Amino acid sequence: MKKIITYIMAVLFTLTVLFSAAGCGSNDNKGTAENYIKDFLNKDFDKILNNYDYTATMKSVLNKDGLNEVYYQYIVPLNKFKSITYQSTSQGTISYITEFESGSILLRVTFDNKNKISGFHISPYDTLRMPANIIEKEIKIGSLKYRLTGTLAEPKDIKADTVVILVQGSGASDRDETVGVLKPFRDIAWSLSQKGVAVFRYDKRTYTYGAKLAKENDFTVNDEVIDDVVYAYKKMQSLGYKKIYIAGHSLGGYLMGRIYNALPDANGYIIMAGNVTPIQDLIVTQIKYIDSLDGTITSAEQIQINLLEKQSQAINSLSSDNKTDLTNSDLMNAPPSYWIDLKNYDPIGTMKLCKGRILVLQGAKDYQVTVSEYNKWKSGLLGNGNVEFKLYNNLNHLFMPSKVMSPDDYNNLNHVDENMIEDIYSFVSK
Repeated sequence: MKKIITYIMAVLFTLTVLFSAAGCGSNDNKGTAENYIKDFLNKDFDKILNNYDYTATMKSVLNKDGLNEVYYQYIVPLNKFKSITYQSTSQGTISYITEFESGSILLRVTFDNKNKISGFHISPYDTLRMPANIIEKEIKIGSLKYRLTGTLAEPKDIKADTVVILVQGSGASDRDETVGVLKPFRDIAWSLSQKGVAVFRYDKRTYTYGAKLAKENDFTVNDEVIDDVVYAYKKMQSLGYKKIYIAGHSLGGYLMGRIYNALPDANGYIIMAGNVTPIQDLIVTQIKYIDSLDGTITSAEQIQINLLEKQSQAINSLSSDNKTDLTNSDLMNAPPSYWIDLKNYDPIGTMKLCKGRILVLQGAKDYQVTVSEYNKWKSGLLGNGNVEFKLYNNLNHLFMPSKVMSPDDYNNLNHVDENMIEDIYSFVSK
């Protein structure tokens, strides 16, 4: 039962999906999503099970007992229902805010590209508002072909001379690096700005142009990440910032060596839960961990693991000679060019050559990029006098307090730990 609830409720913040396979969020889907949510809130589980079109995977985990347990765990404690309001449509996911007597929740229904329901997520609704002592302005960066929108957060009453550029992990991530109700990049930006440091965060190219990029056969991390970091850096220079730091989370941390090669004159580089192990191998480890949380691996889960292992092996043996033999679906939904570009990338070896200051941050309760990855950074860079390391005992992949070290961590309202943000502030203030 726990595995069913985890599948329905959890956002699995893995590195697997480079492009969204979601639908377009049509008006028909919007009506379907609203009816679906109302049926759930009315406990009409027979309708939920029989009147909607699901993906095979979603259909396989849905049952009345599981829905009932989710309802009593998340809905009953909120007491009397008050209202439901449409919030947004993004990447095939349609979101509604539902207000109750004792609080509000965000309910999201996700559709695949055939308009079948592929996910249902419930999370607390964040009522946090921007502090009065900071300001935010919208900034455009990027080429004309891939113009991106970002937010520059600054202290209100003083002119900051230092700015931190935030770089997301894998997937189609918005400027806040939103995971359900959690917004780690917003938390970091607002806190640092209150301390006198500006922060620039922007929507990732795969978030804004996912469908367009999916058609490109020569796609690499330059298109996904590096080029836009360079655009952001040059924009911050043009705005007059004297000190510019780059902070990369997860994939953004893994690629810090590539970012350093492109921008060797930045004042410092911050690796936040960055992996050293190649992405394709890390994905397999992540899925095995998640599937084993309840103590058993089902036959369906083993099939998924076997498929990912096969894809990982295909990526590891990929070369210019055999790339035409494989499709994107054989290679974790990315083109051969993506993996060939990363073939000889050595994150530690590249950063050992870095002349700038480096800060490596890690949560000990991170099951996605584990402490073993942090230890690789530490042993590989320990001889460099320009590196600082910080390990936080109770923080997860998003640098938020962890209760269970599983996807369930992302079901509850939480915020980035202030001690971690203070360490970033101290690093960029030196």
